[in-house]
Amino acid sequence: MRSDLFKSMSLKVKTALPIAFLFVLFVVTASYLTLSYFERKFKESISIQQFSYASNLAHNIDDHLRIAQHALLSVAPQAPGDVWSSAESAQRFLDNRIGIHSIFDNGLFLITKEGTLVAESPYRPGRRRKDLSHREWFQKTIATGKPYISDPCISTHNPGQPAVVMTVPLFDSRGKMKGMMTGAFELLGINFLAELPDTRIGKGGYLYITDSNRTMIVHPDRARIMKPAAGPGVNRLYDRAVKGFEESGETVTSYGVPMLASFSRLHTTSWILGVNYPISEAYAPIIMARRYFAVAAAMGTVGLLFLTWLVMKRLMSPLAAFTRHVELLPEKSGDERLVTLDSGDEIGVLGTAFNSLIHTLDAQREELQVRTLSLEKEVAEREVAQEALAEKQQQLKALNNMLEERIIAQVNELRQKDRMMIQQSRQAAMGEMINNIAHQWRQPLNNLGLIVQGMQLNHEMGQLSKEEMKGYSDMAMATIQFMSRTIDDFRNFFRPDKKRQMFHINQVVSRTISIIEGTLNKHRITIEVDTTDDPVVNGYPNEFSQVILNILTNARDAMAERGIGDPRIKIGMRSENGKAVVTIVDNAGGIPDDVIGRIFDPFFTTKGPDKGTGIGLYMSKEIIEKNMNGRLTARNTGIGAEFRIEV
Repeated sequence: MRSDLFKSMSLKVKTALPIAFLFVLFVVTASYLTLSYFERKFKESISIQQFSYASNLAHNIDDHLRIAQHALLSVAPQAPGDVWSSAESAQRFLDNRIGIHSIFDNGLFLITKEGTLVAESPYRPGRRRKDLSHREWFQKTIATGKPYISDPCISTHNPGQPAVVMTVPLFDSRGKMKGMMTGAFELLGINFLAELPDTRIGKGGYLYITDSNRTMIVHPDRARIMKPAAGPGVNRLYDRAVKGFEESGETVTSYGVPMLASFSRLHTTSWILGVNYPISEAYAPIIMARRYFAVAAAMGTVGLLFLTWLVMKRLMSPLAAFTRHVELLPEKSGDERLVTLDSGDEIGVLGTAFNSLIHTLDAQREELQVRTLSLEKEVAEREVAQEALAEKQQQLKALNNMLEERIIAQVNELRQKDRMMIQQSRQAAMGEMINNIAHQWRQPLNNLGLIVQGMQLNHEMGQLSKEEMKGYSDMAMATIQFMSRTIDDFRNFFRPDKKRQMFHINQVVSRTISIIEGTLNKHRITIEVDTTDDPVVNGYPNEFSQVILNILTNARDAMAERGIGDPRIKIGMRSENGKAVVTIVDNAGGIPDDVIGRIFDPFFTTKGPDKGTGIGLYMSKEIIEKNMNGRLTARNTGIGAEFRIEV
């Protein structure tokens, strides 16, 4: 139905509608952008003014608190030395401090360092020697030895009344704290804080003060004083203010009222000053501006629609005549098809172009007949070319298949070479391990030889008693058991791990050191183990041991090749951020800078062909990073190379 209605519209109506729509779109967009800019600037201005007011008010409260604290600091040192031993002297001292009684309307107090009340003014019977050591402000002053302004608390001087306490510690001539003088003012009394709840921001705005623990200190509703303020998550802007936010922003109070809120922290205490201004009142000019913009946009749209319709009716009359000519075109022939328009604008140009198009179509009709024959011939030639192209594609496919087979053969050959190199590396490792066994057994075999010779010598001298025979036997068995344990260590080292298991890093490192200890001693290499803790990891202990052995072997070879005078290797084990970390540091001078980035590449080695295959560190990195999801890195220190394993 809507499509038929649009089709039945005249061109001038169709043209007028988009123009009117564009105007409405322009007016709405311009109005929206203008109004948005106005709203943003207005809100920024209101927010800045309100935050400035809150900051100034916070500074004013800070000034009052500083004045009160300064007055207490000025009076406290005047206390005579006998106030701690004489309640009457203390009472006279406090009663005579008339100047600051007007500040501290909840009383002045002298309290010993043990928390005992010595005197208070105004005097309250039966309260002397009352224990106040449990009060938060007392404990804070004793702990810091500095003046302190408390959070709101319930007064004992005027029972049930909320109050804030200021403290000043008092010291003797040797700097030892004897006690403290305190002053308190009521949150509901007649003082500078009592004036704040009566302050109004506009009609419905107000201010309040809380401490950092969300306890209400000042509020227009006195029933809320000393009660918890909005809980976490209720007033999100207040939640940010508790964490340190100092600025203005929009929020919703615990009563569900949208507010423009400003927060400023006091410098003398941890208190937070909040200023609330109802958004409906703060943004009232914006709401009125929106109404004015809407009325202006509506009136402008109606006027433009009418004006556009009149103009388009005048402008479209030549086009209407041209349209009628085109409608009757099928009934005409020859020069009757040409249009005559008395217009010099684009519509006149369109009529001229239409006439030219008629002449061109007549010429093209004749040319088209000639080209049709030529096109049929060209199509036949292209079919022959496509058949030739298909044949070439078949040849190219055969060539690609042949190249793919060659590539597969080359890859298999390279993999076979890799397996051979890895096997050579394993054989080299086996030879290295046999050399370690030889060094590890040399001393125990010497000990067995000495034991046998001792037994034979004592036997020939007739001194081989039963007890001596048992002693020689025990020593021989201990040596044989040591050699047996060594064989077990080497056998376990080469045993493949079947599955992941939990193991202690310290045990695996100790076992690996015992395997290579003989060759290290041969080269007079000192090995130090620094164990901060005993990390436990989940992985493959034998593969981890192979990594440690590869790094130690490389360090040994480097120090032997460079002739280090005092060769040392230091192994560190510790836990960092939930990971086990092993560092191996030598003093062999380090790895050259031009090759340190390639030491983990396969088949890369700085040793001669008879000493290394370039597989050890490559396999070590594969074990740590792929098999155990860890990280193996290397860097140079001031004295040598450091390898770092993280698992």
